Amino acid sequence: MATSLARQTRESFEQAQAEIESGQDLVSRARATTNEASGERDRLLLEIVLAYRRGPQEPWAAALLDLLTPAVLERLKRYDSEPPAIDPEDIRQQFVLELLKAAAKMPFPPETDFIERRLILRAGQGVRRWLARERHWRALQAPLTVEPEEDR
Repeated sequence: MATSLARQTRESFEQAQAEIESGQDLVSRARATTNEASGERDRLLLEIVLAYRRGPQEPWAAALLDLLTPAVLERLKRYDSEPPAIDPEDIRQQFVLELLKAAAKMPFPPETDFIERRLILRAGQGVRRWLARERHWRALQAPLTVEPEEDR
């Protein structure tokens, strides 16, 4: 059985903490400001995203995913698996990939608000497009059929 996303992100962050010694305070403050309306969390998340872009990417990706795990888990509830080709694990992995791609490439104008929401929505858009492409290709595929054996 697959390990939960929350456990994986927590373990990855714990392993990566040594590599981002200077950023541990930044991550701690972002975690502490989860429910504040001051905009501080947005500023902190933006700093973490910019640190991720500067590198090293692996430890900052672990920090970013650890902070965004609750929002990711909530968003993943919206997607249905499509057996046998796409299971929930595939969707989860694709969402994480799209989230990190958004963090790496998405433009953030000065004074940007709602960083978490923007990242989650962009990742969701990527997953929806991926699922649509997969459905399209599956529709074009001929189903596997078993031909009866002929008597010789």
